[in-house]
Amino acid sequence: MAVNFIDELVFANLKQMGVPPSPLCDDSTFFRRVSLDIAGRLPTEGEAKVFLADTAPNKREVFIKSLVASPDYANYFANKWSALLHNKREAPSDIIANFAFYSWLRDSFLANIPYDQVVRQLLTATGEIVSNPAAAWYKRVKEPQRQIEDLAQVFLGVRMQCVQCHHHPFEHWSQRDYYSLSAFFSQVGRVPTSTTGEDVIFHKRGVAQQMNIKTNLPEKPAALGAPTLDIPPEEDPRGRLSDWMSQKENPFFAKALVNRYWKHFFRRGLVEPEDDMRDTNPPTNPELLDALAGFFIKSGFDLKALVQVITQSNTYQLGSAPNEHNGIDRQNYSRFYPKRLPAEVLLDSIDQLAGAQSNFPDLPLGTRAIALPDSGYTNGTPFLKAFGRPEGISSCECERVQSSNLSQSLLLLNAASIKTKLTVGTGRAARLAKSESSDSEKISELYLAAFSRNVRAAELQFAQEFLSKARLDVAGKPLAPLLARQEAYEDLLWALINAKEFMFNH
Repeated sequence: MAVNFIDELVFANLKQMGVPPSPLCDDSTFFRRVSLDIAGRLPTEGEAKVFLADTAPNKREVFIKSLVASPDYANYFANKWSALLHNKREAPSDIIANFAFYSWLRDSFLANIPYDQVVRQLLTATGEIVSNPAAAWYKRVKEPQRQIEDLAQVFLGVRMQCVQCHHHPFEHWSQRDYYSLSAFFSQVGRVPTSTTGEDVIFHKRGVAQQMNIKTNLPEKPAALGAPTLDIPPEEDPRGRLSDWMSQKENPFFAKALVNRYWKHFFRRGLVEPEDDMRDTNPPTNPELLDALAGFFIKSGFDLKALVQVITQSNTYQLGSAPNEHNGIDRQNYSRFYPKRLPAEVLLDSIDQLAGAQSNFPDLPLGTRAIALPDSGYTNGTPFLKAFGRPEGISSCECERVQSSNLSQSLLLLNAASIKTKLTVGTGRAARLAKSESSDSEKISELYLAAFSRNVRAAELQFAQEFLSKARLDVAGKPLAPLLARQEAYEDLLWALINAKEFMFNH
C-alpha cells in the first residue's frame, strides 16, 4: 500500500519488473531502525516499552517527528557533514576552529535552516572563524581548483577532478567548464590573524577570472551549463554562484542532496556512487529522483521535511527478509537492505548497552562519539579507526568504510577497552547483578535495550540456564555469589554486543 509519492513510484517500478516487495517490518524493527538512522542512537529500553505498548495508528509518524526535533538528529547529521566538508584536525591549534564549524553545522540542522541557505553561508563566508564559523571551510580548502572540485562533488553530485587536464571521459564537461566554475572563487582573499594558522577571509576587489592552463587564456565565471557572467569588480562572485545553485531550474543541486540522503537511509543511492551523477550513470528510478528533488525544492529546501517523507514511506518501512522473488534485488528497494552500524553509532550503542562512557580528550566524560567535532579523534580511538570512521581527507562518502574485517572481530572479542566497558562498577552488568528483580525481568531489559524487542521464549530459556551455571575463579574455587552474578551478566552482554542483530541496522 502506498502512503506517499515515494511508495507510488517505487511500487510501480517493482510491479513493472514483476518483483513483489517484502511485507512491512514489525514495530520493534521499525523503532530501532529509524532511531539509528535519524538520531544515530539506540532507543532506550524504556522508550521501547512505551512504543511497543502504544496502540495509536499513527505512532510511527509521531516517533519520526520526535526524532527529527531532537538534538540527537542535529548531532548525527552534523557529524556526517563535518566529515564531508573536511573538518579535519591538522594541528593542535585547529581544535577551536573545528569546534566552531561543527557547532555551526549542528545548530543549523537543529534550527532547520533551509539547505540552500546553509550552503550559501558556507560558500560566501567572510571574516574570522570566531565570528563566522562557516569560514572554517576555507581554512581546509584553500585553492580555487580544490574549492570547485569539492563544491561540485558534494553539492552538485558531479566529479570534476579529471576535467582540469582533459575533457571528461564520461560526460560533456570540458576544461573551459572547469576553469569557468573555479573563477567564482578567484577573488577569495585571506589575511593572517594574530592566531597562528587562522586567516580573515574576504572578497578581493577585482575582475573574477581563472587562467585556463591549456589555452593560457582567462575564463570568466560560468556555472555548469549556464552562460558566462560579467561580474562587476566590487561584487563577490560567490554570491552569484549561490544564487544559481538554489534556482528551481538547477538540474544538479536538489538531486544531489536527495540522492545523498536516500543513500543514507537505504544504503544505496538512486544514483550510485551518490556523488557521480552523469548521463552515463543513470538513476535506477529516474521518476523517483525527479519527484524527490521536486518535493525538496517545493518545501523550501527543508531537510527535516525530506527526512520525514522518506522515513514515513512504506518503502523505508519494508522488512529486510527477502521473499522468493526479490532475493537478488540490490537496487530497486523491494526490501530494506541491512547495513552495519557506522563506527560512531556502534561505539555509542555499546556504551549505552553496557552502561559505560567513552572518554575523549578535551571533551566532557560521556560525550557521544556522534558528537565528536572533527576527525582528530579517529586516530586516537582504535575502535573508531578499526570500524572506518572517516578522517575528512576527501569529500567522498566512500571514505567511510562499512566493510567487515578481522581487526574488527578481534577488537569486539578481545579488546581490553570492550572488557572495561562491560566490567565497570557503575555499569549495567554490576547493576543487574545487585538488582532484586527476577532473571527473566533482567533478561527482558537486555533484549529491549539491545534489539528494541521482547525476548523470545527460546532465548529466555537459554539465558536463564547460562546465568544459573556455577562460576569458578582461576584457582578452580567457586566465585562469591555477587561476583559470579556480575560475571555472568558481563558474559551475556558481551554475547549480545557480538550478535549480528546488534551490529546491524535491519
